[in-house]
Amino acid sequence: MRRCAALWSGVAIRSIASLSISFGLVSIPVKVYAATESSAALRFKLLSRGGARVRRQYIADATEPPLVLEEIDEDQARPPARREPSRPAAAHAAPSAPPRRDDRRSEAAPAPARAAVMAEDDDDELGALRPGQIVKGYEFAKDRFVTFTEAELKELAQASRQTIDIVSFIPAGAVDPIHYDKAYFLAPERQGVKPYSLLRAAMARSGRTALAKWAWRAKEYVVQVRPVDGGLVLQQLLYADEVRSIEALGVELVDVGAAELQLALRLIEQTSEDAYRPEQFVDEEKKRILAAVERKIAGRTFAAPAAPPAPSAEVIDLFAALRASLDAIAPARKPARRTAAAPRARTRQSEP
Repeated sequence: MRRCAALWSGVAIRSIASLSISFGLVSIPVKVYAATESSAALRFKLLSRGGARVRRQYIADATEPPLVLEEIDEDQARPPARREPSRPAAAHAAPSAPPRRDDRRSEAAPAPARAAVMAEDDDDELGALRPGQIVKGYEFAKDRFVTFTEAELKELAQASRQTIDIVSFIPAGAVDPIHYDKAYFLAPERQGVKPYSLLRAAMARSGRTALAKWAWRAKEYVVQVRPVDGGLVLQQLLYADEVRSIEALGVELVDVGAAELQLALRLIEQTSEDAYRPEQFVDEEKKRILAAVERKIAGRTFAAPAAPPAPSAEVIDLFAALRASLDAIAPARKPARRTAAAPRARTRQSEP
């Protein structure tokens, strides 16, 4: 596993932005660092059977009528002025794909660039589209779109600000974790160490976190700044309309018996831990895939591991199932306690 493990070795963390926290009239210069590592996930490349890379292309569906009726200016749909001479769409297709009969006319006289959803001449739109031939549309009704150019979208986008503007302070546990999105670390610039430390200490002492606004990459976010051991975390929060309500499922809850509840509480107590330790959990699927990669590199045949038996979803006797669960974990817990107490007994015997 050493060869594959080297692919995921840690590298120096680079900041993604330099901002400042607006805390009243105090400005705290900070750097923003990604708190999670998405590159640690396993990803497969798409290849052809012959080993060539597979590239994604956008193809206009000319078999259906246009989704919108209004046309856009052709100058907006064309690529920028500084470009290579126009080439037929077949030249952009995969090398293994022979030119179709419909493309022969476009090879002789290339058609002007047009937006995919606007075209009424279907013959020239069967090839791959270039970026200048695509516009963005918002579907406001079934098969009815309004379109926007890149220039219009830039005007509508919220201008990115170099500040994190605190608007209020709320109790530390006031935000339901379902609203959590991406997390970032905030580290102070050299001249901002003292106000940074002051803000962190004040929030930790008060038991509150900061709600703030942050504009980043043409979008405005509501964020939570919270103190942790060693610094501050910037937590992006989802807006209310981005979070679904469980009430929409109409979950039916029923009363439970007192005896069953007591057994369930005992089971929770027997399997409780004092804190969450993420290092005790590993990605088992990732380990299996990396082991399979090692076997294939070594030239060994692939052997799929046997899947563990799935627990039965049918509950015949809830009380009996809870009792059996307690009996199953009791042997694993009790010997550990006796072993921990044994050294203390021997120590007392050796004392004069």
